[in-house]
Amino acid sequence: MTRARLDNRQWVAKLSAGIVPGCALALAVMAVVGALCHTTGSPMTLSAQFLMWLAGLVWVVVLSVCFLFRSGARAWAVLGAGSVALWLLFVILKIVAS
Repeated sequence: MTRARLDNRQWVAKLSAGIVPGCALALAVMAVVGALCHTTGSPMTLSAQFLMWLAGLVWVVVLSVCFLFRSGARAWAVLGAGSVALWLLFVILKIVAS
């Protein structure tokens, strides 16, 4: 089995995948963790501050990792599917909680 070499041919597509669906993924992580922790949403609370810093950290990690995908299309597909899955999980958590 041959391993595919990583290259920078599609760096624009990979970077845009890290920015657009990566941001949606980071916000979805923040929403799911916030729903699980039952935060109030007030920016003055410690939990809200934690969630804001968590979203930034997740987005930086996604932007760093997006260049490890084999192609830009795969980066868009994986990050987009992950973000859709997490947003669906958030909606389910909100329906169950209410």
